[in-house]
Amino acid sequence: MTPQHAVESPTGTFIVSHFNTRLKQCRISEVNTGGQVLRQFSGSRLLPLGLTPHVAVDSQGNVFIADYYSGCILLLNSKLALRRVIIDEHHLKDNKPRRLCYNEQSGQLFIGFDVGRGVAVFDVFRR
Repeated sequence: MTPQHAVESPTGTFIVSHFNTRLKQCRISEVNTGGQVLRQFSGSRLLPLGLTPHVAVDSQGNVFIADYYSGCILLLNSKLALRRVIIDEHHLKDNKPRRLCYNEQSGQLFIGFDVGRGVAVFDVFRR
């Protein structure tokens, strides 16, 4: 496994973005403190998962994924099932997402791009 990024979930587990070198595919895994993999997401037939350099998690356990190759932001539920593509490559103007920061109080998602490409801000949820 080649890890990309990890964040702690509200339940005390860890959401890890990594490249599975044996299967040659990117995955998002939920791992407990003992290192046991609890569940995984590797995309679907219609939406294969590309390079995932960054993830963010909200207080409900929803997971935001920056998919660098497809140029979109995915939203998974707390069970790592795909809810939807929340921001696509057209919204990002073909910039490739590298970093994410979700501000739950404002419902804003900050997306960082390659060096020199700046940051975009999207209102994704209103609470």
